[in-house]
Amino acid sequence: MLPRSNRKPVWPIAVGAMALMALSACSGGGAVGGTKASSGAKPTTLTIAVNSAPASFDPSRADNGNGLYPMQLAYEPLIKQTGNGTYSPGLASSWRYLGEGNTRFQLTIRSGVKFSDGSPVTAQAVADSINYFTTGFGPTTGNLAGVKVTASGADTVTLTSKTANPEFPLLLSQNFLAGDIISPAGLKAKSSLTSKPSGAGPYILDSGATVSGEHYTFTANPAYYDKSSVHYKKVVIKVIADQTAELSALQTGQVDLMFGSAQQMPTAKSAGLTVTNTGPTQWNGVFLLDREGTKTKALASPQVRQALNYAVDRSGIAKAVYGALGSATGQPTTKGFDEYVPSLANYYTYDPAKAKQLLAQAGYPNGFSMPLTYTSFDPQTKQMVQAIAQQWAAIGVKVKLVSSASYPAMSTNMYRAGALSVAWNGQPMFLQVGVLWSAKGGLNPYHATDASFLSKFAQASKASQSQLAAQMADVAAVAVKQAYTVPVVQIDAVVFSHGVNGIPSQLPGAHLNVVELHP
Repeated sequence: MLPRSNRKPVWPIAVGAMALMALSACSGGGAVGGTKASSGAKPTTLTIAVNSAPASFDPSRADNGNGLYPMQLAYEPLIKQTGNGTYSPGLASSWRYLGEGNTRFQLTIRSGVKFSDGSPVTAQAVADSINYFTTGFGPTTGNLAGVKVTASGADTVTLTSKTANPEFPLLLSQNFLAGDIISPAGLKAKSSLTSKPSGAGPYILDSGATVSGEHYTFTANPAYYDKSSVHYKKVVIKVIADQTAELSALQTGQVDLMFGSAQQMPTAKSAGLTVTNTGPTQWNGVFLLDREGTKTKALASPQVRQALNYAVDRSGIAKAVYGALGSATGQPTTKGFDEYVPSLANYYTYDPAKAKQLLAQAGYPNGFSMPLTYTSFDPQTKQMVQAIAQQWAAIGVKVKLVSSASYPAMSTNMYRAGALSVAWNGQPMFLQVGVLWSAKGGLNPYHATDASFLSKFAQASKASQSQLAAQMADVAAVAVKQAYTVPVVQIDAVVFSHGVNGIPSQLPGAHLNVVELHP
């Protein structure tokens, strides 16, 4: 059984990757990438540029931003999420939920597959790897908190959760790392996984041709079971921190593919590059963190939170800040997910008069003050929050903007602020609630909860796959109407490329599956 896809395509990202990562690839010719193919021949080397080095090659500690790309090369996931959003077999040949309630999930492991070290992929190896993953500290490990994994026979693995989890297929795909199975030898030498992956993927890290923090070279795995999916002899991941430098490299033939920005689109088009808009992958706005009024009392009132929504000119901000890549939205997710409700995107019109009326009804006729922290390293987020602050000032709400120059700084500052602004990848409602609105959610520093909302969510999480989308859409409607957030804009991803095929017209979240790229 191949369960439903969650979006067309589905997002891949969980807690840790909150910004669209710059990505690029080239067919060689530089100091790192090897040699270009002769005229008429297909290139044999692909070089992928990322704007930061991978944190680790250990799935339980790797980041799911830039860190996904080397993991896609070195590890084979249990379930593959394709560019069109469907699921297909990886190390698991089939999978299904057992019984009702979405608490037990069973996989059949593909036979005859070997890890890159030559050892066989067995059901026990899969179970041991996932159980190890749940003990880690990576950004996606919390998605399997409390899950126990057992093996039975040579090819059957069962995951059991104390609470309903309707997204096991997604969580075991290449974009969430839990399904990246580590070999038994790798588990015996856990400390070495930081710098040396140990998987069953299509490529093997060439340590001799790798300089940590600069470039990482992978060569084709001769033992890989699906040789038709290996499109290059060599793949190099090269760290290029500056997006302008990436575009320059693309223009000069050093790089074949990168994520770009609206501001760069005219230059890319005039240079003859292929510009592909892959549709919305992120949304940006304001997370209203202090919903119980711990430090900003006014935010405990739904009327106040609704007023903040009515006071924002979404269309104006989307156009001014994001240009052709931005579209207004009032819903905290992106188009393409089954749970996305088109009517909710326009639930809050721009109506400052209504906003003032709601503030007065809530007991704040003269407004109030609150701190808002934002990711200042993202210039578009900075522009957006400045515009929002001006529009809120017009209804009497004074905002103290607190700059966060890094994600660690943001994590610290959000405990001092009533609100947070950070670009956020679209995701299924099940994962959205877990991160944002559950008591222990990573972006719920004040542990604000709504018992009625969480009860509705818990019931929806038990729904059958055929009913899940409709019930989660009802959950999404509550989040919008109770104004847990102030969504402002959906953000399209744009890919600039030259000579690279396999780029989907819709991205699964903010990430390409680099294994699917081909000459």
